[in-house]
Amino acid sequence: MEPKFSDTSFQFWRRSSGIRTSDILDPFAFSSELHLYGDFADPNPLFHNLLKEIYKQNLDMENLLADCSAKGTEDKLRVNFWNVKCPYCGEEFPYENKRLLRCPRCNNVVKKIDFRSWNENLETFLNGEISLKELYDCQVTPTSQNYEKLRDIFLDPDIPKTKIGFKIKSKGFNTIYKLFSPNQLLIISDIIKRIRKEREESIPIYSLALLDFITYNSMFSKFKSGKIYSMFRSKELRLGKWIELTQNYFCISLKKVITKLREKRYASSKFIASHPFTLDMEALYNIELFFYEWVKRPLSYSDGYTLIPRLFKKYIFSCMDESCGSFYEKEFEFSNVEFNVDKAVFYLDRLDYCSLLYLVSLKDFFISRIEKERNVFEIELLRGRKGVIPIWEIYAKVKKEHESDYLKVLSMTFREFTRYERILGIENDSKTILNHVFTILPKLKSNRNRKTLNPTHMNIRRI
Repeated sequence: MEPKFSDTSFQFWRRSSGIRTSDILDPFAFSSELHLYGDFADPNPLFHNLLKEIYKQNLDMENLLADCSAKGTEDKLRVNFWNVKCPYCGEEFPYENKRLLRCPRCNNVVKKIDFRSWNENLETFLNGEISLKELYDCQVTPTSQNYEKLRDIFLDPDIPKTKIGFKIKSKGFNTIYKLFSPNQLLIISDIIKRIRKEREESIPIYSLALLDFITYNSMFSKFKSGKIYSMFRSKELRLGKWIELTQNYFCISLKKVITKLREKRYASSKFIASHPFTLDMEALYNIELFFYEWVKRPLSYSDGYTLIPRLFKKYIFSCMDESCGSFYEKEFEFSNVEFNVDKAVFYLDRLDYCSLLYLVSLKDFFISRIEKERNVFEIELLRGRKGVIPIWEIYAKVKKEHESDYLKVLSMTFREFTRYERILGIENDSKTILNHVFTILPKLKSNRNRKTLNPTHMNIRRI
């Protein structure tokens, strides 16, 4: 079996590829395509400077590819999955991510799958507190092997133990290493050690390729019909079947990254701001934290106990002296990027609550219009909130709107609630303003055609 990576470019979250403009300014460069213009504005300074350094170099990428591709990809790979033990009859069967999970033997519906218990056992096992038999004493267990081998190297600093806040943490997947099987962690660790031996000028490109590779070599990387899908193909991590890839498949990721770097465009970016899938800052924070914890490892040395400064050290370590002989690792840095433009247009797959919250929070801008172009929403923001208005005047203005099209009503409502410097009568924080928008919209709907004004048709999600 020789599975293929399903995505053709180094990106995540962008489900719709229909939007293409010649003048993109993206405030979140690492997660999309701004770096193709040679502009960098990532929320994390390490990625900002890593991309700048890569574009500044003039490496022989053909040789990098030739050295890697020569190893081939003829490996025997195994499909892995989660095994569920039926609480009624004890039958074991593969877990499927669906609403009703029914035991094939006794036909009872298994209502609760206890992944949290597995992850708690895994943590205590790797800390040497329980045996392998006790580790597997759970309702649900993975078919992956070599947990004892992982325990032997668990203290290696190349195994990231940082807490992570993906929504899947409610099932106990609250630490980076828990998102991977033992064999996956062993392979990734070997690749990191191999990258450290490369010439220093090529290490940044190899490090980007590592980030691409880990998204396909995770227990959350979906496998279906001979194709492997990135774990970040959708906003939420999903449990299912996965494959443990060998080092040879790292070459596919290297090729993808090099192909992307060759696409550099020389037109200057102007005023269009684009972002894949969502503007949920919490989700983006966790994605970048996840990548940061992996990328800093091949950029640093290791003595087997701790990471040691090497490349981009001022973005990874705090040095206590000039030579950085004494140091400690920095906390992950993340800050919203400010963009110096008068107009910005965001393309979103859906108007989810967190994306709208972010747009409303941009105090220098107001939402001038919301339209739908092909299968994505186009939200235009203009610089310049002006004036003061009482809340009742906004309500009066909005209620006079007679449009029957929900999207036009929505657009006008957001424009009125975001165009002023201050609204009297309410707290002027983003959540309060957004809650008032969602309070008035149902009242407008009650006076108009229910079908055309149903927010579910717009894929609006309130949390």
